Amino acid sequence: MVVAELRAHTVSWIRRAGIVAGLVALVALGAACTGKQDIVVRPAASSATADATAAATASATATGTPFPTGQPGQVITNVKDLVTKFGYPPGTNYATIRIPTIGVDARVGAKTVGRDATMAAPSGPADVVWYDMGLWDGMGGSPGGGQNAVFSGHVDYADPVPYANVSYRGQAVFSQLHLLSQGDIVEIDYRGQTLRYKVEWRRQLSDDTDWGSIWSSKTGADSITLYTCGGDFNFQTRQYHDRVVVRATRI
Repeated sequence: MVVAELRAHTVSWIRRAGIVAGLVALVALGAACTGKQDIVVRPAASSATADATAAATASATATGTPFPTGQPGQVITNVKDLVTKFGYPPGTNYATIRIPTIGVDARVGAKTVGRDATMAAPSGPADVVWYDMGLWDGMGGSPGGGQNAVFSGHVDYADPVPYANVSYRGQAVFSQLHLLSQGDIVEIDYRGQTLRYKVEWRRQLSDDTDWGSIWSSKTGADSITLYTCGGDFNFQTRQYHDRVVVRATRI
């Protein structure tokens, strides 16, 4: 799949989730109705650029980064070069994720899904996000906590990377997520532990999927869910039609 020319950084994240109000997930949210209620889970506009710009304001002392910044107009075309030359964005110290089958070895930042139901994008093409869904009862979880830790990463990226002061055009950290198969291993370094998970399934889901069931913490096992964009890309709307979703359980 050719992804270097795809030009959307704001389209990697889920826009809608239909959730039944009778579910436990909505009880804690104070849902007073007994019928069906749609809750919108969507990215903030231009979230990747906004997040990266905010991160870029952090001082070098605060982040401890030894990496220089690039020059305006400089273009990077692969994740390895970006990380080697400029490191990761500030704030990506929540965990580390490795997926040997597809060559992923990336740092993870944490972002909270607030009452506005926004799942903010990663700050650039190299980093992954873990979503804190603590405000949404019955959804998500922490790595190794016995529930369902949800992670996302870009499939490709064609925009400025403000923390590095360069532009990027090319595949991103989860570009090969669609190649994972049952039995592949995902490792999460978190709080001094290495947590190992085995892929149970991979699916390509449309944007109108019941995402509440995918994010649910009640998977029956200590699980992680990884997702990125997939399917056809619409150059007019700069959106992907589908999402590639991978579920893995701890071993």
